[in-house]
Amino acid sequence: MKYIQRKLQKYIRPWLKKPDIIVILGARQVGKTCLLSLLKDDLKELWGDSKNILTFNLEDAGHLTALNRDPKYFREYLIFSGADPKKESVVMIDEIQYLDDPSHFLKYHADIDPSIKLIVTGSTSIKVKKFKDGLTGRKKSFHLFGLDFCEFVLFKEKERFIPILERFNFKEVILNRTEMDSQRILPFRNELETLFEEYILYGGYPKVVLAGSQEEKLQELQELFETYELKDVNILFNVDNIVAFRNLFKLMASNIGNLLNINEVAGTLGIGRDTVKRYLEVLANSFIIYSLPPFHSNVRKELTRMPKLFFLDTGMRNFALKNFTELRFRPDRGNLFENVIFCELYKNLGIIDQIFFWRTLSKNEVDFILTGDQGVAIEAKLSSDSQLRRPAGLRAFDNMYPDFKHIVATMNQFAFSGDIYYLPGWMI
Repeated sequence: MKYIQRKLQKYIRPWLKKPDIIVILGARQVGKTCLLSLLKDDLKELWGDSKNILTFNLEDAGHLTALNRDPKYFREYLIFSGADPKKESVVMIDEIQYLDDPSHFLKYHADIDPSIKLIVTGSTSIKVKKFKDGLTGRKKSFHLFGLDFCEFVLFKEKERFIPILERFNFKEVILNRTEMDSQRILPFRNELETLFEEYILYGGYPKVVLAGSQEEKLQELQELFETYELKDVNILFNVDNIVAFRNLFKLMASNIGNLLNINEVAGTLGIGRDTVKRYLEVLANSFIIYSLPPFHSNVRKELTRMPKLFFLDTGMRNFALKNFTELRFRPDRGNLFENVIFCELYKNLGIIDQIFFWRTLSKNEVDFILTGDQGVAIEAKLSSDSQLRRPAGLRAFDNMYPDFKHIVATMNQFAFSGDIYYLPGWMI
């Protein structure tokens, strides 16, 4: 089977030669198993036949039983599985969170048997109780998300758009104003806009993207949701009140882009505040939602407590609400557009980049503040504004933080007016 390359692969490659344990985390079905297959090809190219390269999937009961034994017997199991005892081994372990004590297993090999190079994946955050991080300085962690829009286009076999998307990435544009020529994107703007709407509605899980019809996409999302609930929620996190959890999931889906008030959520659902917090941690630690923190430097004027909530995949969010209506007919289209802009920013953060939102006690607000080498304030505005007026929130933010560049992310505008960039969402 031919696998489509993911962006993350190029960042992992340099670490294949190093002794560090490679840990790849990400939600269920975002492509971790396929990524391991791609990395296996890289390893074969790197080492040829000079090393054993083995893969174990811990959703296989036999593999799980064997790896749950004392780690000192692991080398024997490698030989039993076909490894040449005269060669060093590179071992890939898929879904390591199923081990009874994954931290002990990893720490043992880091301390006692570092000659075995480990590359492992997990569908839950290392913050959950099964993981006690004793591998500081001996592991390198990576996060695999669902497809971003550029990867989505690749999976849709629209490779001809990749040079355009790379050239017209918002970071490139704000560094080079000569690119601000709307005529250059006119020939392909409509098709990219259509693709972007499909991406907004159905999200970036690879199987969903590759499914042909709407019915097939919905079937894939249903299978994904049911598997997540069975294997992650029930088994790994031991959620006892599944009805309350489902209600919370749906409530969060209907409140994307809004401030997260734990007390209000508890009152709406009729469950305890601690239960709400625990269930939100389940959703966060299984990479379903993200709580975006506020940006501030003046705690007396700026709102600093409550985060804003977003889903890491808009298809999963829309499935929770059973709503895949076209964007133009949706009352929630503004919040949904804001969520997909968050996804694009978050999935492509640089090493020192951080993302926040900004809101003052007087209700001035900017959707996203991106810090790092380039300070950027971004407002997601789905509806077009023919007069290209600066949103009030960006004006208020500029009065306090004049060094930030300003972007308004829209569905179809591409312009530069004064000192503000108007860019289509597919450029973010």
